[in-house]
Amino acid sequence: MSDTSQNTFDPPPATTGHLPPYVAPFRSPRGLATALTALFSLTIGVDLLAAVFDVNMWRLMDEILGGGSVEDADLTRADYLQAVGGVLQVTLLVATAVVFVIWFYRVRRNADFFALDSCEMKSGWAIGAWFIPIGNLWLPRKVAGEVWNASTDWDSEARRTSRTPMNVWWALFVATWLVDRVAGSAYEDAASAAKLKQAAGMMMFSDVLDAVAAVFALLFVRKLTRMQLDKATARQEQILPQTQP
Repeated sequence: MSDTSQNTFDPPPATTGHLPPYVAPFRSPRGLATALTALFSLTIGVDLLAAVFDVNMWRLMDEILGGGSVEDADLTRADYLQAVGGVLQVTLLVATAVVFVIWFYRVRRNADFFALDSCEMKSGWAIGAWFIPIGNLWLPRKVAGEVWNASTDWDSEARRTSRTPMNVWWALFVATWLVDRVAGSAYEDAASAAKLKQAAGMMMFSDVLDAVAAVFALLFVRKLTRMQLDKATARQEQILPQTQP
């Protein structure tokens, strides 16, 4: 019964004659975490591929500025490759965002299973926080921090689990969001080879930064998922002797 692959655990039974507040059963986030592992891995690969396309555009602009000759076909191909990279990135972003928000909501609901009312941000914020302008730069991090605390097994850990994966993930997420918008605007407004070269360099930096952010997002997802699975198993092992005849 202590197998961490179990999908659900019921809440502990009431120990008094009073009905306890309703607590949704624990639902394993393992499947969603596995899907996110694949999606983040694809994101890293596509980001690095897009960075290669950016380098190609940067190289062509540098050659033009140096007085060299560049074929129109090469410029057309470079522009096409950047467009393809952008489409792949947007497609993966949408798919990953949908699965991530579902996973985020599930781990937030699981936090109530571990410690009811331990989170100031109610479970709906795990979804809604992402859609609030400006607020989405810090509200999801607040939800994540509360879930992290609720998912920590304080009884079996001598010290608090390091928050580094969560903190670095969020810092890189915000940084990538800002850099991507600056780079995208610079690329759209570029009207000369010099400006296009500068914009291509910014796009390359943005793509590499996004790949690094995806690495830490993956680490965050896997770490929090493991924390919840371990704590749910420990909780089940604690209540089994009380419920068996």
